[in-house]
Amino acid sequence: MENINQFFDGVQKKLNSGVRHEEIGFDPEFSKQRIKTLTSEYSLKEIKKGLEGILKKIEKHFTKDPNLFKLACLSTQAEFVKQIEGYQELLRKCYPGSGIGFSFTITEVHSIFEGRSPKH
Repeated sequence: MENINQFFDGVQKKLNSGVRHEEIGFDPEFSKQRIKTLTSEYSLKEIKKGLEGILKKIEKHFTKDPNLFKLACLSTQAEFVKQIEGYQELLRKCYPGSGIGFSFTITEVHSIFEGRSPKH
């Protein structure tokens, strides 16, 4: 998700520098076509693959303590959801009425984390 993170970091920098939300899409670096392409690259399958890699690393470090494992998973889930919701908010404000968005829902993201417990 590095490309999408860089994109939205750039959008936020522009906004922080005084550029208005409705002007963002007119910057070639942040065009509607570019964000459409980026969001289309992040399907649920790709998100799941990336998150499962992170969850395996968490499991590796917290196998012996199920409580820490659960806490680490919940923290990861909360941070990822917060990030996606922030991106969705920027999409609504900077590209209103464009229909640009992710092809997955927050509920689907939550389902990736459901039932996780360390394997011994």
